[in-house]
Amino acid sequence: MYVAYRDNPKVAVYLIYVREIHPVKEPQEPRAGKPKGPSDITQHKTLDDRIMAASACREGLNLSLPILIDRMDGVVEKAYDGVPAATAIVDLNGNLVFHSHGPNGVQPRKAEKVIRELLGEKDSAE
Repeated sequence: MYVAYRDNPKVAVYLIYVREIHPVKEPQEPRAGKPKGPSDITQHKTLDDRIMAASACREGLNLSLPILIDRMDGVVEKAYDGVPAATAIVDLNGNLVFHSHGPNGVQPRKAEKVIRELLGEKDSAE
């Protein structure tokens, strides 16, 4: 979705990094700076930990979309019931118009259909 809409000034697509969904208790590698991969990401204790984990996620998954970081009190996760791997679409009035939970329920095709409807575009399947 990010690639499809990155040049559209009416749409903003972000990954919002909340908490780590699969933290390890102890990293396999001694911690010297940022995590090197999934086996090195523990649950975040500080915002700096969360930022480093999000950076490792971005690099490890070769993502190009912008990443926003939730606060340590989880305000975004709580506001949108945004368990990790969820998709939420918020309209210009701040209304939650689409929400799905992942990892199997992320539903990018349904989310993109909602975006097209909000933009007033016809569905190509129609």
